[in-house]
Amino acid sequence: MVLILKKEDRTQAALLENNLLAEIFIPDYDDEDTVAGSIYVGKIEKFVNALEAAFVKIANDQNAFLRLKDIKSEYLKFFGFEKLQEGQKILVQIKKEGGLTKGPQVTTNIGIPGRYIVYMPFSKNIGISRRIIDEEDRKRLKQIGEILKEKYNAGFIMRTSAAECNEERIYEEVEELKKKWMIVVETFKRSRKPKLIYKETDNDEFMVREFLKKEVSDVITNSSSIKELVRNYRRDVNVKVVESDPFEDYNIYAQLKSSLRRVHQLPSGGEIVIDRTEALTIIDVNSGHCTNTENHEELSKKINAEAAKEICRLLRLRNIGGIIIIDFIDMEDDQSKDEIIRVLKDETLKDRNKIEIYGFTRLGLLEMTRKRTSKSLDERLNSLCPVCNGTGYVVNPKIVLEKLLKEINKKPKEAKEVIIKLHPSFKQIVDKELIKKVMKVTVHLHFTHTEPDSYELIWKV
Repeated sequence: MVLILKKEDRTQAALLENNLLAEIFIPDYDDEDTVAGSIYVGKIEKFVNALEAAFVKIANDQNAFLRLKDIKSEYLKFFGFEKLQEGQKILVQIKKEGGLTKGPQVTTNIGIPGRYIVYMPFSKNIGISRRIIDEEDRKRLKQIGEILKEKYNAGFIMRTSAAECNEERIYEEVEELKKKWMIVVETFKRSRKPKLIYKETDNDEFMVREFLKKEVSDVITNSSSIKELVRNYRRDVNVKVVESDPFEDYNIYAQLKSSLRRVHQLPSGGEIVIDRTEALTIIDVNSGHCTNTENHEELSKKINAEAAKEICRLLRLRNIGGIIIIDFIDMEDDQSKDEIIRVLKDETLKDRNKIEIYGFTRLGLLEMTRKRTSKSLDERLNSLCPVCNGTGYVVNPKIVLEKLLKEINKKPKEAKEVIIKLHPSFKQIVDKELIKKVMKVTVHLHFTHTEPDSYELIWKV
């Protein structure tokens, strides 16, 4: 089931599988333009030979990172560039959105996606979605791709939905995508300054196209215009228009909040714990309260299989990328480990992002990677804590109080009153009578300070 919520200036979509939230699209609240797929007129600011890269200004004085090895000779020839130089305008596409400490990564390998196919003007390759498993479908689409490559002198990626589509409709879409591309080219040639010239997520069609998968049979939305779009794409889908908020009706907000927790309970009583760094995610699987069998191997395999499914769902939902290490409950039997890898592979077929599973290490840890181009859900919905700066830790309250008492001992001789402001978390820790005894002045204690690792001290004469 797909839920599409249309507000005045934003459209959000959610995919549910067995009533559980599996994927969600929420527009970024910050850099709304620098989303993966957006195309810019950029300006080369500086070449960095040591990195074999260039920094490109794209908009609002924001610099993006461009790998020089990504620039193909076909690109230079198309625009009549002998070579690139600093200060030159350049057409780039966001390849990977920026994070907390990095700007976005851009590429000159432009791709214009449609529902069935991706048009790549500077490529000569034909790609087939890995989610198309049937060999006859793959062979048919490969043949169509080769014909298109010869006709348009371009590369193409056959998307998953192309397997359900006839040849004629694919040809029609290629013509539509080529027209979009020519508009981009003409806009680029007329432009003088860095600016956004193509943003795919500007329209609701993007939302419908990306979420209306073959398995989807029901769509619930609060917009009649979304209903018409869905009908244009698929006639076999049940579309229901509601006056209420479909995200509220189907508990999406609560599921979103739950998905960002560190600890996740499994139905069997086990649990998984997710800890993240910038490039690495570590997931620990625990048996928790699940001890309903004497066979340790069977118990471990049962909890691990359950955890594998939930981990894959959370990776998709939270859009976690990079290196992923999973510490499953120990299993002695190699067949048990193979079974867990099989479960992971089956579940990752649902993921639109590329995933590599490398298997178990000698330490018994499972290694895998997940490639992503857009921000994670954590980055979209959360911001860095101004107190702990993302560490999750603050100064021990006893150390804060020790520092406070040292400063109290330096009180001015003429002081008769003091106002002490502490964080509310100190209410159960501070001994007000002890402070009065040490101070020997009138004490006004307030628990209104905003930071837990500091305090405010005001003397009154």
